[in-house]
Amino acid sequence: MHDFAIVALLGLALFKIVDMIEDVVPGLSKFHTFVTLLLGVAAVIVLNYSLFTGYHVVLRSSWMGPWATGFIVAGSTSAWRAMFHWLGSNEGDAPEVRHQHGPRSMAA
Repeated sequence: MHDFAIVALLGLALFKIVDMIEDVVPGLSKFHTFVTLLLGVAAVIVLNYSLFTGYHVVLRSSWMGPWATGFIVAGSTSAWRAMFHWLGSNEGDAPEVRHQHGPRSMAA
């Protein structure tokens, strides 16, 4: 059960980190999916975490576990977006809709 919670919370963290990066670099929202996948896989590989090891699932090679877990974490961001949208937050909107305005400035 802890492994599921770890993956879910890593997905939430990734969701918000990608959102923050898109706030800073507005043109990056065109590549939202690629950035999410890249950061999700990179984070899990750096952590050397495998969901499959936690559930005692044997894979053909040990390197497959963190990579597959990274794709699962990246995919879970869609569930977080849907949940925020269902709750009525603008966080659930598509990245192009949320980040169509320019970057926020301190002068405004």
